[in-house]
Amino acid sequence: MRSRRLSHLIAPIAFLAATFVPSARAVVQNRIAGSVNSGARTPLTGTIAGRAKRATDLGVAPAGKRLEMSLRFSMTAAQEADLTQLLADQLNPASASYHQWLTPEQFGARFGLSSADLAKVSAWLTSQGFTITGTARSSNYITFSGAVAQAQQAFGTSIHSLTVDGEQHVSNMTDPTLPAAVAGVVNAITGLNDFRPKPKLRARNSSPIDPAQPLYTQTLNGVTSHFISPADLYTIYDFNPLFTASTPINGSGITIAVMGATFLNSSNTLPDPDIAQFRSAAGLPAIKLTLVSAGDTANTAFSPGDVDEAHLDLEWSGSAAPGANILFVYGFDVFGDSLTYAITNKVAPIITISYGGCESGLGSALVGSLNMLLAQANAQGQTVISSSGDAGATDCDVTGLATEGLNVDFPSSSPYATAAGGTMFSGDVNTPATYWSSTTGTTGGSALSYIPEVPWNETTASGGLTPGGTGGGAGGGGASAVFSKPSWQTGPGVPNDSSRDVPDFSLNAAAMHDGYLVCSEGDGQGETPCTSGFLSSNGQPNVFGGTSFVAPTFAGILALVEQKLGTGGLGNIGPTLYGFLNGPTYSSVFHDITSGNNSVPCTQGTSNCPNGGSIGFTAGNQYDQASGLGSIDVNNLVTGWSGVVPVGTGGAGVGTSISKTALTVTSATGSSVCSVSSGSLALSVTVAGTTSGPTPTGTVQFFVDNVAVAQSTTTLANGAATYSLVTSTLSSGGHVISASYSGDGNYAGSKGTLLAPVSLSAVVYSGTTPVTVYPNGAIASVDVVSSKVPDFSISAPTCGANATVAGGATATGQTFTITPFNGFTGPVNLTVTNGDGMAATTSFSVSPVSITTSAGVTTSFVVTASQPTATAKSTAPGFAPTRRGGSGKMPWYAAGSGATLAGLCLLMLPRRRRWSALLIALLSISALTAVGCGGSSSNSGGSGGGGGGTTPGTTNASPGTYTFTVTAISGTLVHSAQISYTVPQ
Repeated sequence: MRSRRLSHLIAPIAFLAATFVPSARAVVQNRIAGSVNSGARTPLTGTIAGRAKRATDLGVAPAGKRLEMSLRFSMTAAQEADLTQLLADQLNPASASYHQWLTPEQFGARFGLSSADLAKVSAWLTSQGFTITGTARSSNYITFSGAVAQAQQAFGTSIHSLTVDGEQHVSNMTDPTLPAAVAGVVNAITGLNDFRPKPKLRARNSSPIDPAQPLYTQTLNGVTSHFISPADLYTIYDFNPLFTASTPINGSGITIAVMGATFLNSSNTLPDPDIAQFRSAAGLPAIKLTLVSAGDTANTAFSPGDVDEAHLDLEWSGSAAPGANILFVYGFDVFGDSLTYAITNKVAPIITISYGGCESGLGSALVGSLNMLLAQANAQGQTVISSSGDAGATDCDVTGLATEGLNVDFPSSSPYATAAGGTMFSGDVNTPATYWSSTTGTTGGSALSYIPEVPWNETTASGGLTPGGTGGGAGGGGASAVFSKPSWQTGPGVPNDSSRDVPDFSLNAAAMHDGYLVCSEGDGQGETPCTSGFLSSNGQPNVFGGTSFVAPTFAGILALVEQKLGTGGLGNIGPTLYGFLNGPTYSSVFHDITSGNNSVPCTQGTSNCPNGGSIGFTAGNQYDQASGLGSIDVNNLVTGWSGVVPVGTGGAGVGTSISKTALTVTSATGSSVCSVSSGSLALSVTVAGTTSGPTPTGTVQFFVDNVAVAQSTTTLANGAATYSLVTSTLSSGGHVISASYSGDGNYAGSKGTLLAPVSLSAVVYSGTTPVTVYPNGAIASVDVVSSKVPDFSISAPTCGANATVAGGATATGQTFTITPFNGFTGPVNLTVTNGDGMAATTSFSVSPVSITTSAGVTTSFVVTASQPTATAKSTAPGFAPTRRGGSGKMPWYAAGSGATLAGLCLLMLPRRRRWSALLIALLSISALTAVGCGGSSSNSGGSGGGGGGTTPGTTNASPGTYTFTVTAISGTLVHSAQISYTVPQ
């Protein structure tokens, strides 16, 4: 049958909302005064796509090309405070608002833009020649379309055609501006580029199976393979008592919304043959599936790169809840279209999304607007399940050895989402007959019982994360660098790090060891659908892994919970999950995973990896950052849910609300820190409330490498706090400093990592030896040189070193100095990391550097802004479903321009132009007894080809600013310094 589509958003809905909730609408104040077109224009910063900065620029985009865009609106400080309290009350069983979920219209009437302001913004957009295509039912965004020429004129930006990874795109190359009156209510503009999230499958490397004997426990050529079918899932995780109860609990009557970015098949019709065959092979009834078109339908089409993700999400959410209604919500952009539509139209009480990205790479505009959207979902009673990622504890890396340090995935790191992590079976390695039958049942099952687990980790010591989206990955987990710990995330094993920790729970996600069966034939060109059991038309199984399976599977489990409870939605389930952890039934509901890790092999000298080896987290008793609360006994979870006492639901600020603090770093004078002579760093925090609000009170806790510094909790005095960090106690190498504000009765708490708005090249002294302060990516690190053992430092040529080089040219060499301390002698090897993907070649005049006396030794670092065509490539593949493992880095997730990265600390905030309406925390680092900068200013590069061009056999660097990290290594001693190069237009 033809797909059934829910209606599109239309402008009158938002205005008619006042009819239904007039008293609520009255509390929304008009915010736009006077004429929209009067006064100065205000820029929206941090809007240029990471891939655009590294693409080949083809010039101004065709003037008539159509763009589908939206303006996303911010909340006032009063609205944010009101939402904070509402979210707390909705989760507090003692509150009259407990589980009193809002409709989208009610949310808009209380937290959206007023009808008058919506009309003014709409009128301004129309005056610029745009066509209004919709207004959100929740009154917090307007969608519109227009030509490139209209967008350039209206937003004062330049939109260019680009090519990257062999694909054609368009993107704004400068930040847009808005009339000040409009800018004051806008949180983000979407649609100025056509980049979208991309999937990278975590497929099994090989799938040996005898086509004549399609069993799922099988030995072929001496290799025994176990593939997970729905029947295996039911046995291992204890679904069957629910399915066979006198009144079956199978998700009947509950709706799950699956987020997608493609037509389901080439004709976009139902029934889908692959899903139908999968259900038939599993012995399941026909799926109750509805296709829901969302957002930019003009650009939505069948996407071969997304269809496997779509099939596995639908097949496995439907397996976990065979009787549930499934909505496949698809659009061109899974964030801007699918997720946005599902929330602003409240299409289902359960939402599962398997797409995500490294926190530091998504940008403040996108993450800020998405986090507001997730908060809205919770207020409407919607639970959002998000995959935690497939790159272990190093989410910014997707292939090879990790270089980008410890990072977690968003949206799973949001306090408004439930993070789904990964495990792999370990108990069946030595005694498989204990857990697996030698024959396969009629519905594909061969598992005999629960199988002990460890955190999913299929990385290798030499290869790290496997390229090409195959095999080796690991379950995402760690501490957020953006979001502070929700009040409900507490209990045995939960780190005292003031951070939102992920994952919340885990299920099997392995690709190689016991991967999942999926029916998906791929490119939609009319090939035969999945046939002969779960086998594809070539007689082989499609076997995948990744946390992409865990999110939709848990969405199905949650449907069983909702059917059992008879509720109309659960909202944020964090308080209940951690209620299990703090209650008497934890050990019967969760399989505590106590061994293994999600560590990823890393490159020595890169972020968080001073000595090489691996970085990540180890499983332990009860909660841990490798497996969360553990895996689930589904029957006990469902039947025990109603008896749990939720935790952290007694007051305002539950779920950390919407953070109102940002932490940045600068010197005491606002300029670069150069060098000082002291054994300590003076840290200061100023917490500023709203212009009309009270002065913030409470405390600030400082952290080094996410570990609380003993006795560093400092009470605010007039909104400020200081602390002297003793550097002589820190080990040699780089350390990251962060701080957390506790919040008080008026303001919510938050967390931030020190970020540098300007380049830092600093040396401070630990006793008689120096400590170098430099930006690691944009995260300001303290690189300590030991005062106890022979050690050395490396210094950049100037304070805040920056050079300019034309594309194709060779820059003047930049001098780095290696200085020995405490009698250090020996060779020092030098390596370079170019995290921004610049097409460049580098060299040192001396490497390794040999230290034979107490004098420092210099080497000249030379950058040529071109690369042989055979090796030149773009290294920014984009967002992905979080079972990904594609080829190439995502360097823009952890490095890049200072403007983009400094925005990290503002992920929960409106733009800087509205800081007067925010709570702002400024964390500054100052030095004692400054002795000044050394060296000369940076030099421009010589003449050469233009940026982004090519000559035969070479590819020249595209215009942009690129950061290089120079790392000096001698044995276990590792120190780094940075320098940036600008390639002009």
